Amino acid sequence: MKRQYRYLLGDSRWEANRLRAQARLWDPTSLALFDRLGIRRGWKVLEIGPGQGSLHVELRRRVRGPVDAIEPSPAFAARLKALVARDGFGPSRIWETELRDARLPRDYYDLIFARWVFLFLPEPEWHLKKLVRALKPGGLLALEDYHRDSFALIPRPPEWLDFIAADRAFFASQGSDANIGARLPDLYRKVALKVMETVPNIKVGRPGSPVWTWLSTYFLGVMNRYAGHPPFTKARAASLRQRWLRAAREKSSLMIAPTVLDVVGRKPRRD
Repeated sequence: MKRQYRYLLGDSRWEANRLRAQARLWDPTSLALFDRLGIRRGWKVLEIGPGQGSLHVELRRRVRGPVDAIEPSPAFAARLKALVARDGFGPSRIWETELRDARLPRDYYDLIFARWVFLFLPEPEWHLKKLVRALKPGGLLALEDYHRDSFALIPRPPEWLDFIAADRAFFASQGSDANIGARLPDLYRKVALKVMETVPNIKVGRPGSPVWTWLSTYFLGVMNRYAGHPPFTKARAASLRQRWLRAAREKSSLMIAPTVLDVVGRKPRRD
């Protein structure tokens, strides 16, 4: 295993607010995935990285009982415990640790779900093998993660390609892959999961829209960090920031968000 990834934005109150806004934008996509999965009462479910907990609460509602979770942030885990205390379905089992260190039961879960987790993980194949061991035969692994190649600001600034290269380089420097969603189907096959579906979810927005605000909040917040990854520089980061803010004042500007892929695999049943 490579060194542990440190989450880019931490678990501050500012980041918690950002995650809740992000969830309001993207939860309907995840709920549509849950509908397709046919989650039923009594399923054994594990969610990895529930963050602010909106989908964890929904999973509990659908199974009508507790849902396990892996949440390494003490602040986020505390919020999750407070949320689940309200619905009457019993306490969730929460591993307050990284996925790699969680002692998961074998052949136990009907469903393991994670949204925007694998782009932060080194050694994704190793982590997938760990999850496959925890699935029941016939169990489902459902991951939502980025195929970032669709990300675009229109009109495109001249610094854009260097900025995108820096985004990839930042994650690569941590041993992870910002574009992991595009690799998941092949990785599933390597760990003996049958790929059941790969569904793209794409959002676009004009200035002032939730999509524009979501992407601007995140990327303007990390742009200076990206400037340490050539060919992106501090000067190009400053120039792109100005162009980005200028585009926000033009009604004709357009933001195309990175595609979020729903990738679902099934563990083979025993003969």
